[in-house]
Amino acid sequence: MNKIFCFLAMVTVSAASGLLATELTLDFVSPGNNPVGFYYVSPYTAEIKGTGQLLTLYCIDFDHEIAPPEEWTARIEPFDFANLPNMQNGGSSNPSATWLRYEAAAWLIPQLAQEPNDAQGLYQQAIYQYAAWEVFLDAAHTPAFNASEAAAGGSSFITQVNTAYNDALAAASNGFNLSGWDIVTGVPAGQPDSPQEFLVRDSAPEPSSLILLATVLGALAFLAIRRNATSALKAEPGQKRSQS
Repeated sequence: MNKIFCFLAMVTVSAASGLLATELTLDFVSPGNNPVGFYYVSPYTAEIKGTGQLLTLYCIDFDHEIAPPEEWTARIEPFDFANLPNMQNGGSSNPSATWLRYEAAAWLIPQLAQEPNDAQGLYQQAIYQYAAWEVFLDAAHTPAFNASEAAAGGSSFITQVNTAYNDALAAASNGFNLSGWDIVTGVPAGQPDSPQEFLVRDSAPEPSSLILLATVLGALAFLAIRRNATSALKAEPGQKRSQS
């Protein structure tokens, strides 16, 4: 019974451990409801194919594109330096400088996510989104980016985006807490035709999953104790059981 208990516990923990470091097929469901300039601002929604689970995605990659109803393969991993080689820009010759830029993008996304969905909040979300897009913007996509900035609000909008961008670089240089996010990188990564890259709230088990896990483990432990007690009584046939 103890072997069975250990096996089931391992399976249960594995099932509740989220989607980390796993290649998944994603279906783009929605680009959101905040078009600013020529593009929609995060968050977007994708569905994990075969499970129906929805992911809320925040884009940090202007140089590639995914749009409904496209389907793509992506890898979800913790957003930390150890996983940089697997990221869209992880092939850089200067990993430390590249990671600093990823940190800047990661600082902007929580700012975006906490803004309300009223008119002013949606506008501010766009500022953070464009600043996050600018972090890894390449020369080939700069004209499209600049044109969309101009359409979004002209010089005033561009100034606010640049301010947010510089604030993000300063925050990354000074260090800040990056916990709570995973990165969704298209497979293969680092190529001109790679899928877009996103951040997503970490896929650790939700409280309900943890409660279920604790309940299952508790039940298994009870069964193990009961089985051991029964075996002990059978080993001593002359012993009377107490009356309840």
